[in-house]
Amino acid sequence: MADASFSASRFAQTLKKISFFGSLTKKELDELVSKVQVSKVKKGTVIIKQGDRGTAFCIISSGKVSVLIDKGGFKTKVAELLPGQYFGEMSLIADEPRSASILAEEDTELYALQRGNFESILMNNPAVSEALQIVYRSRKEKNK
Repeated sequence: MADASFSASRFAQTLKKISFFGSLTKKELDELVSKVQVSKVKKGTVIIKQGDRGTAFCIISSGKVSVLIDKGGFKTKVAELLPGQYFGEMSLIADEPRSASILAEEDTELYALQRGNFESILMNNPAVSEALQIVYRSRKEKNK
């Protein structure tokens, strides 16, 4: 873990609130918690750039981010995400470039799971994979 202020129990509680992780056992949650990386980003930082390859799934621990989509050179804010919300899963699920940019609207702390750890969860937990596919399809429909 990258940061001494990381709270494993707080992260585990956050994971439990995310619907597609609901089927994980305590042992699987503990394993996931052991693989998280904590990062702090300053206000104004572009965390993810639209078009880049996805490398991580992120959960917001504190702070606020905006989801921006660039269409023809015009950036449009399509969502604002707060603590407990997440981003980055769509690119990892579909193995496609990032569909949006993520901008820190204030100093933000993130819990990040790198691609390999995220994929391992999906391979070992069909229920998580199925739930994520539903989230993915829903978001794809919204972004059309």
